[in-house]
Amino acid sequence: MLRIQMIGLALMATLVMSAVAAAGASAAEHLWLVNGKLVASPVKVHSLGLLLLTDKTAPGGETIIHCHGFNDGTIGPHALDLILAITAELLGTNPRITCNYVKQGACESSPRPLALAVGLPWHTELYLEGTEVRDHITSDTPGGTIGWKVVCKAILLGTVTDECTNKLTSVKVTNVAGGVEGEFDAKSSLGDCKVGTEAVRTGAGKVVGTTLVENISSTEKLTFNL
Repeated sequence: MLRIQMIGLALMATLVMSAVAAAGASAAEHLWLVNGKLVASPVKVHSLGLLLLTDKTAPGGETIIHCHGFNDGTIGPHALDLILAITAELLGTNPRITCNYVKQGACESSPRPLALAVGLPWHTELYLEGTEVRDHITSDTPGGTIGWKVVCKAILLGTVTDECTNKLTSVKVTNVAGGVEGEFDAKSSLGDCKVGTEAVRTGAGKVVGTTLVENISSTEKLTFNL
């Protein structure tokens, strides 16, 4: 499961994979391992997330918020993993993550903005794209969307919700000392955003930064095979 350590922008749609077919064809070549052994059934994992979420064309001006929260989910079997919940506290139940403004746009400085994940559970799968191993992310519901809602108090408008989503995303993954790190990069897609009843603003949401699938424990190292 992904430790979202995302410096992302958003109201986010999470990310792009240019070839979905390639994901299906290559996923079996890149599998989750614990201490070098194949993960044959789901294993629980938890992680801290750091996010920077942006709506580039939000009504009243670009809005950027910085958030941190916790992920709860599983890795395995094989190339698959699942993000079940993203919450404000480790092993908590509160899905409303309190954030800080980097750029306020039309939002007032107080109260602080809230971020809520959209479309959970998120289904992910390792795959090969060119020379890179990436993790493909979609909703676990067929045809569903993934992304974020951001709630703020807007000047003159009161409380508003800005939602940015898309149907799929991907991150570049690398084996690191702490587990498997994923990078939200230039191949990561932009999200489609909407506030209230306004028309959808295509490509207004953005995510960049890193994700981390953490080691299972101090004695059980998580990797994927190259």
